[in-house]
Amino acid sequence: MKFVKDRFNGNAPKRTSYEQNEKRTRDLINLLKESKTTEFAHRDHESYDEYEYDYPTDMMFVLNEDVVISDLNGGHAMDTCVFECTADSFMYRINNKLTDFHYRFHRARPLRVRTKDGFRLLTDKNYKIKTYTLGYLKVPEEITNEDPFKDYKDFEDYIWLEIVKIAA
Repeated sequence: MKFVKDRFNGNAPKRTSYEQNEKRTRDLINLLKESKTTEFAHRDHESYDEYEYDYPTDMMFVLNEDVVISDLNGGHAMDTCVFECTADSFMYRINNKLTDFHYRFHRARPLRVRTKDGFRLLTDKNYKIKTYTLGYLKVPEEITNEDPFKDYKDFEDYIWLEIVKIAA
């Protein structure tokens, strides 16, 4: 866990973090996963719609979030990203008609507000979420003494020397 956190956050000796150079990317590339869903818990509110989803249980760090939105009839599908909001700021963006949260010319960016176990995506009742894609780094498999000859696939062979050095 220390190896992954150090390489992701840039606390390694070279002070480079994930995707800042080829070495840092290759160190953690086997932990990269993608989750795609079309199933959400849906709730209507007075001025917005809410789509709720729980993150995968093996998620450690979120890398990217992409959505496909469409009009209410399912047409004009568009790939876009989400707009990250906090629990205290999302209502400002909902009420401000100039924000890109509002559906205009078949374009919009849904708001994403984190919850304890996942998030809520918010739309302005003029478009819906068709697909949500999450790219993330998973939690590495725990190394135990129970099976000392087990083959761990989360890291390439050249990384194990660095992990052992950290452990020692």
